[in-house]
Amino acid sequence: FSLAATTGLVVPAVHARAAPRARASSSSPAPSALGNRDRPCFRSSSRARRQLRSVTSPAMDTVSASETASDETDVAHTMTDLEKYLFDLNGFLVVRGVFSDAEVRNANAAIDKRSSKIVERKGDLRLGGNKGAPLAGDGVTGREDLGGMLGWPEGDREVFRSVLTHPKLVPYYHALVGNGYRMDHLPLLIQQNPGADGFVFHGGKMNDDGSWCDDLAYTFNNGRMYNRLLAVSVALTETKPGDGGFCVIRGSHKANLPCPPAMQRHEVAAEFVENPELAPGDVLLFSEATTHGTLPWSASHTRRACLYRFAPATSAYGRAYMTSKPAWPEDMMKDLTEAQAAVLEAPYHPRLDRPSLEADGRVAVTSRAEFKKEHDAKVFGSKYF
Repeated sequence: FSLAATTGLVVPAVHARAAPRARASSSSPAPSALGNRDRPCFRSSSRARRQLRSVTSPAMDTVSASETASDETDVAHTMTDLEKYLFDLNGFLVVRGVFSDAEVRNANAAIDKRSSKIVERKGDLRLGGNKGAPLAGDGVTGREDLGGMLGWPEGDREVFRSVLTHPKLVPYYHALVGNGYRMDHLPLLIQQNPGADGFVFHGGKMNDDGSWCDDLAYTFNNGRMYNRLLAVSVALTETKPGDGGFCVIRGSHKANLPCPPAMQRHEVAAEFVENPELAPGDVLLFSEATTHGTLPWSASHTRRACLYRFAPATSAYGRAYMTSKPAWPEDMMKDLTEAQAAVLEAPYHPRLDRPSLEADGRVAVTSRAEFKKEHDAKVFGSKYF
């Protein structure tokens, strides 16, 4: 395990607003940018929208936004040049202390209430291979999964919903996915009990047959990063070196050849596999173009992480947003903030009246000229082609 010796790879939260919370090490990174708040999401204004910039021609697109930004955005969060370099170099990044101890406790308590609904992967659903394989764990215990947290009742769902619009995370979403980013997959709780199997390495920008996997691609162009699918994993328990859990082949998002099957099974080249150390409340960001997997869980406590995936405004991999045609599952659409609702929009271009969350917490809408919409309505029967 070489991560501990790599300065900067695991990046502390910057712009701290409260005293650091207790850590196991005296060299602990900075604390959450939000201290101990229970509701770390942008608060959207319900006032009328106003014009953000004037137009000089009726043919130009216009932009409007909520009039008042949230008072929770008074600290300027940003993805630093160091963080951008490290993500481009390695294909993943750990942001320390995004969620407070209280928030982590609340999230775990909400999960505990639904422990009977957690589903263990057994038989052919096991992900680490047969007993005796490097990723098989004890050969019996399977990984456990749980969904639905965005639709849980008020009091249980807040931390999970806040991941969509968390002011400490939005700058990373903008830098890595772009304005108008959208949630692509339903969030998933991943739980590993002691002895649970891992997951063979997967992802990567190359398919197993050597063709380019455009659906997961990572590219860099004109000074910025583009991820077709960004994974965001919220650590709800501690992972120390050697415990197992999430692992990644650093830099594989730039590989030009598919990962060999023996390496996918963790049978060879183990020295190139990183197993990042995580504290409860840390957030792990990784490109789905980076080959990653899960190591068997060897610690005495249960591992929990909540996994989200975000995509550009025009991109979709998952199709859960069509569950209720044309929306996500009905229960998770209730009582959303304006910002959260924007992140749950279906895939379409930002210039087609798409609400997009801005860095300052406002929700902006870019519109085509009205005469263009009127023309399309005559041609297609809809103002959106």
